[in-house]
Amino acid sequence: MITRLVRHEIASFFRTPMAAVFTIAMPLLMTVIVGAAVGNAIVGPGTGVTVMQFVIPVMMVFGVAQGCFGALAIHLADLRDRGWLKRLRGTPVPALAVLAGLIGAALVTALLTAALLLTAGLLFYDVQIVWRTLPALLLTLLAGAVCFAALGFAVVGLVRSAAAVQLIGTGLLLALAFISDIILVGARLPAWLDALGWIFPLRHLANAVRDAMNPFLAGSGFHTGHLAVLAAWGIGGAGVAVWRFRWDRPAARSATARAATRRPSRRPGRPTPWRLLTGQAGHAWIGLARNASTAFFTLVLPVLLLTLISLIFGGARASGVPLPVFMLAAMTTYTVGVASFVNIAETIAGDRERGVLKRLTGTPLPRWAYYAGNLSVALLVTLATTAVLAAVAALGFGAGIGPAMIPGALAAIVLGGACSGVLAAVVVAFVTRQQAVNAITLGTFLPLAFVSDVFVIGGELPGVLRLVGEVFPLRHISHALLAVLDPAGRPFPWADLAVVAAWTLAGTAILALKELRLPVGRRRTGHPAAGTV
Repeated sequence: MITRLVRHEIASFFRTPMAAVFTIAMPLLMTVIVGAAVGNAIVGPGTGVTVMQFVIPVMMVFGVAQGCFGALAIHLADLRDRGWLKRLRGTPVPALAVLAGLIGAALVTALLTAALLLTAGLLFYDVQIVWRTLPALLLTLLAGAVCFAALGFAVVGLVRSAAAVQLIGTGLLLALAFISDIILVGARLPAWLDALGWIFPLRHLANAVRDAMNPFLAGSGFHTGHLAVLAAWGIGGAGVAVWRFRWDRPAARSATARAATRRPSRRPGRPTPWRLLTGQAGHAWIGLARNASTAFFTLVLPVLLLTLISLIFGGARASGVPLPVFMLAAMTTYTVGVASFVNIAETIAGDRERGVLKRLTGTPLPRWAYYAGNLSVALLVTLATTAVLAAVAALGFGAGIGPAMIPGALAAIVLGGACSGVLAAVVVAFVTRQQAVNAITLGTFLPLAFVSDVFVIGGELPGVLRLVGEVFPLRHISHALLAVLDPAGRPFPWADLAVVAAWTLAGTAILALKELRLPVGRRRTGHPAAGTV
């Protein structure tokens, strides 16, 4: 029975593009990009050991943690919110069998990710298996998977909403990866960050797995200290899960109804374009304010990354400018992509799937107001995040930012946001399911960020990856911002902005052609024509 439940959950996992992208595809893509930049470097003369001998283990750890903590917690919260857990509890299947099936599927997918990464390392990067430590490696990975699965259940037990679980499952894990020797391997952290990293289990798992694959270390590869920390966190997580886990969605807290305020009556007549735009922008803003995960990834995460990397690498320079200035341009570009590409695509696809776009066709609201409202909110969020980033870079790290830089930065942000919003609409026009839209936008944006001077990987990219970055607009948005923010001064980035404008016009033309090919009755419904994904 448990085996059948595990098979069912694994099949469900691979039918969910978002889960597969974050758990399996993202570690593989990060490995390929890092390997292309620094993978052939030899650690020691005559050893034959490459840098990837130490990159593959931490990518394996990230995949295991994402599969058993992030993906499992999000999946559990989704099942609970939709009432499926409660219905499963009412079937003749024993409760322990249901839970064992969920945990077993998470363990299988996480260990499959680790196996795929190890296989890629063996085939393409000359990674060596240290046979004497292989039992320790397998046991450590299994212990880490069980530990994070228990913590995933604990988070679902403690947190009420699925949106908050998603924020913790992805945001917390990503933030910890920066201080757990996974993303910034070997970086010298400030003392307080170093101590904070050792409190959580992710760093212990990363170090234990990396040491088990280190051919320069002697011994069996068993690190009892790291395993003890994993066991303690796992037992604690299991205890919290047993204490707090619920099969049904927690009842919503009651709130005192506010007295309705009398609004002045509006004169009849067609609303002005400005009222249409502000009304749709207000609606989009309410939806954004209710989504904690979106707020984290568009505001908190970029500021956190700028602060962490500027603290860790001190007075370093990147692309010819001080690191805080480079991070300001990079994180602004990241925010443009997330707010105007990923978030807008998710919003439009979600509204279409819920029938909102179809209902709007029966109203006088023009379609441009709906799209412009979403784009205007994305631009406002981007500008607000940029202001916070600039304040942190200037006040915290001495970045020289002057008023003369503002017009050029505004031009790059507005044009980049418009381009990203148009491309988001193109994706939604050709892809039917919201989950597939989310997987495509994230699955294209995140890899492009690594080859577009947004996420720095510490090595020179090969020509092919640089060419890929030059083709797409994200790199040109980043370079345009870097040019206008350079304290030494650079020529105005007309060429970069021209590429972004060309992508905007091309996306607009594709949308217009797509609209013309739809039957007349479906042109305002937002539903793709038959034959799309």
